[in-house]
Amino acid sequence: MDKIIKNMNIKPLLTRAEFERLDAPKEGTMVNIRVGDEVEVKLINDNTARVSVARSVVADPECLFKIFVEMSADVAIEKKYFDELANPADYFKNTPICRALILHIATLIANMTTNSAIGPMVTVPTVQA
Repeated sequence: MDKIIKNMNIKPLLTRAEFERLDAPKEGTMVNIRVGDEVEVKLINDNTARVSVARSVVADPECLFKIFVEMSADVAIEKKYFDELANPADYFKNTPICRALILHIATLIANMTTNSAIGPMVTVPTVQA
């Protein structure tokens, strides 16, 4: 299946970025940060697929902030092999395309949280299952 992607030349584009500041947690409250990733692949035409990676960061209980960042890239593909994929999103999760997008997202999240109550939040630059 390594014939699906024609080349790795991509231009990562910021699709959406949201930062919502919330109240500080109540004193003595244990706060857990949950990070979730989502990968979506849409066929644009016979030669191109759009790969989108979104990361959401939320606190449990809900406090501090909510973050959502999504980036995408149009990828040149070989449609014949692309059509054979059972789940294109699962395939792309393990490619340099998704790794590049999530690395950009992780950097944006660190920058967005620089002045937050917990300081820069460095999230893992891999697609988390």
